[in-house]
Amino acid sequence: MISSTSLDKLAVVLSGVCVLHCLITPIVITLLPIFTLSALVEDLLFHKLMLWLVLPTSFIALFIGCRKHRNLLILGSGILGMALLVLIALFAHSLMSDVQEKVATSVAGIILAISHILNFRACQQRTCDDKNCSSEHHH
Repeated sequence: MISSTSLDKLAVVLSGVCVLHCLITPIVITLLPIFTLSALVEDLLFHKLMLWLVLPTSFIALFIGCRKHRNLLILGSGILGMALLVLIALFAHSLMSDVQEKVATSVAGIILAISHILNFRACQQRTCDDKNCSSEHHH
């Protein structure tokens, strides 16, 4: 079975890839105006692909982690980050400039990444009185 720790690490990496993408895309578009339309289409596809990867990974990791450490604030901040990503993906194109959309997406990704880091740490710090639980918890 996949652990919350592994999923948290994967989700942090995916969030980092998303932030890097948001930072690099404007530079690529500026430097290569011939490929602007192609870059925009690829940008939309990239965001959809990232949502399909990030949302289930994040939800499962945060849910499993919350079952261990019972910190609803971590789960809530993760859900906030995911909700913002979805709202931005659905509505930002018509409500925000490209720069505002990238900033908003980056902020949402950072919120989600921080949630996973906190989830990872909380799972690592989880202690238990049962001597037979060492396979479930890292002490």
